[in-house]
This record gives sequence, structure tokens and C-alpha cells, in this order.
Amino acid sequence: MNNERRAGNTAWAIAVAAAVALAGLWAASALTPGAASAAPPSPHLSTGATTDTCAACHRSHTGQDENLVKSSVPQSTLCFSCHDGTGANSNVAAEFSEIPVTIPANDTDTSSFYSHPATTASTHTSAQVDEFAGVSNRHSECSDCHNPHTVSAAAPTESGSGWTASGALTGASGIAASTPLAWKNPIGYEYELCLKCHSRYTQLLSYSKESYKKTDKAAEFDPSTASYHPVEAPGKNTTTEMANSLAGGTRWRFTTASTIRCVNCHGDYRSFAGAPPPNARLAPHSSRYRGLLIANYRDRNLKPQNEAYWPADFELCFLCHSPTPFSDGSGGSRTDTNFPVHGKHLVGIATPGSDSSLDIDDTLDPGRGNAICAECHYRLHGTILAPWAANRGYSRGVNFAPDVQPRSGQTNPPGPPSPLWSGPASRTCSLICHGKDHDAKSY
Repeated sequence: MNNERRAGNTAWAIAVAAAVALAGLWAASALTPGAASAAPPSPHLSTGATTDTCAACHRSHTGQDENLVKSSVPQSTLCFSCHDGTGANSNVAAEFSEIPVTIPANDTDTSSFYSHPATTASTHTSAQVDEFAGVSNRHSECSDCHNPHTVSAAAPTESGSGWTASGALTGASGIAASTPLAWKNPIGYEYELCLKCHSRYTQLLSYSKESYKKTDKAAEFDPSTASYHPVEAPGKNTTTEMANSLAGGTRWRFTTASTIRCVNCHGDYRSFAGAPPPNARLAPHSSRYRGLLIANYRDRNLKPQNEAYWPADFELCFLCHSPTPFSDGSGGSRTDTNFPVHGKHLVGIATPGSDSSLDIDDTLDPGRGNAICAECHYRLHGTILAPWAANRGYSRGVNFAPDVQPRSGQTNPPGPPSPLWSGPASRTCSLICHGKDHDAKSY
């Protein structure tokens, strides 16, 4: 009996040694520049009872955690041993190595986030169990977004209910956009992964300052609301003007029947060098732009007196929407926007108002100088959580920032006074903006 046990132990030791040796061979051939081109299959995909690639990530006797992962926490230590440009096509390590040199460090005090902190050790145990429901337990270890055992190179596809999860997200867990919100494992749509941390399912970061608030994206993208960016369903503005606006976008070519991906706005700005299609790999690991945006967007700081219009302030918007109407200060009718005075607001407001404060959240000072998009489209994801309650049922993405004020003496029963827009039918505004009193001003 003892001889049989010794023989069994010896066989196990040989098997483990063989796996480790094969992992070393795999590393030598697949990870070393200039090595043999005939690399074995990826360890992510080689499965079965006789697989020998598990040892690329796991160790039977020296594993560092309950999953026997060979490297210590955080998970990125292990993942970056391949995803650093040597063993994998994607150099994710480089995206984090830019912090805080060319990419700012996250600043929780000002709600300014430039990366998902995958290199920070956390309380994460497994993405296959729910670690987020109703609690403040924010972390983004690599496997919170990626299931390393089921990933593939498959691209996401567009549907009328949103974009499907790409191969990089296959097997990941998330939140179904149902009522009530529910844990879903695995996800079917990309946005379901994002809702795991960016919806009311979990405990969102709390800020009193309006522009710092982290809002419930499940509520804002809900297709039953009046206005939303078309993540879960196509948008409701199907006018010819909107179609023409989308046709003139500088990067994406969506239509009024399209749905869009979260990563079309929150993604890898570096990818633009290759002019990627909308379904490209655009992972939001880190960005030089606050909010992990894929392009620049000015939304907190108002323009000072006489600061000229600068298209780069709104580069994010122009990825989808034609920039042409916004430099046209004539106020004349156009076929690529439903609001012909977009340009007049962005290029033609020189001195009205005051500029003792340039904070978009300052309700006492409406600013001086040309407008920014965020003053009339404050909550971009959807209008249902607009800071002015009277704006929450507005269409076309219209909802006003705190610096846009109701008219003096204005009443708005049954609620308090608010800056008002009549809607797309009559198109009038009643409000004070940049020192200008709009009394049911028609456009």
C-alpha cells in the first residue's frame, strides 16, 4: 500500500514538473521576442483533463491565493507578465505605467477618475460571486471584467438591445438592466458589465456637488424614459436633422437606428491612431481625460469673457455628431441640427453675465463668455436624473446645468421655479443664462 502511495505521489510530482516545464517552454517560445513562431495554444483557451497550460498561471504547491495563482496580489502582477507587449498582443501594462506621468492619478476628493485601478490590491475574491450588491466595495481587479478561462478574440456585435459582450468579456459577470436590477453571470451585453459598478445595484460614491455626482446609469439608459444615449435601445430622435448630424461625425458613423457602446465614449484614446471601427477593442483601462473618456470634453469649467470657441473642447461630442453647426454663429436654419442657434451660443456670446466664478455648479453666477455643451445637456447619459426636477422628462438630451437659472419671479407649479424648455414642438426657453433673460424665447 505504501509503495502504491509513493508511486502515486511520484507520478503526481512528475505531472506537475512536466506542466511547469511545458509552461516554461511556452513562455520561451511565445513570450520571448524572436523565439520560435510555432507557439502553443493560449493558456486561456486550452482546456480539458490533459491540458498542460494551467501551469502558466497556477502552481499546485506554491500558489499565492485560494486559486493557486502563481503571483502575489494584485492580479495584474500575473496578468502583466504576458499582457506587457511580450506574450500577448495587448500591452495593458503600458496603459497603467503612464500613471501618474502622462495620465493623472485618480482623485476621489474631486471625483476625477482617469483609470480603473487594476494595479491596486483589493478585497476581491472572485468575479463569479456577487461582491457589489448594496455595498461600497469598489474594486477593479482584472478578473472583475475578464474571465481568463473563457476569453476569445470575438468582436462585439450591434443589436437593437445593445452591443453584445465581446470575446474579451465572455464569461464575465454583471447586472441585467431589469426591474429590479439583478446579478447576471455571464453577461450577454457589454453594458451589463459596466452596471456592476455604475448603477444603483451597488453603493455609488456620494458627492454633494452636482458635477461630481456618480449617477445611476441603469436609470439614465432606461429606454422607457424621455431621453437617453442609445446604449440599451436606439434613441427616440429619428429626425432627418439628427440623421444628418450623425452622418457628419468625425469618428463613428451611427444612425438614428443604432445602439452604441459605453466604450465609444469611455475607452482607450490611444486606439484612435489606427482609426478603429465602432466594434474595435477600446478597453477603458486608463485615459488622459477625466471620466476615462476616449476624447476631450469640457463640462465643469465655463468659458471666461472673450475666450474663443475651440472645437477640441467638445471633441468627444464630435466623434458622433457633426461639428459644423457649432461653429456657425449666424443662427440660420440648418439641416444637420434641430437647434439652429447652437453656433450662436458657442461662438457668439462675448460679454454678458459676470465671471467672478467659472464653476458650472455655481448657481449664483451664470458666467461670462461663450457657452459649453454641458450647460444645456448637463446629464449626458439621460435626462431622468437632471439636477432641475422640471427637466427630467425632457427629450433630445435637454437638461440645464445649475448655472442656468429660472427667470426672476417665475413660477412653475407644482414644483419650484426652474429653467424651462417647451420641447421640440414649440421650442421656447424661459430662463436666465449668461445674464440674458429669455422670456419664452422662440428658436
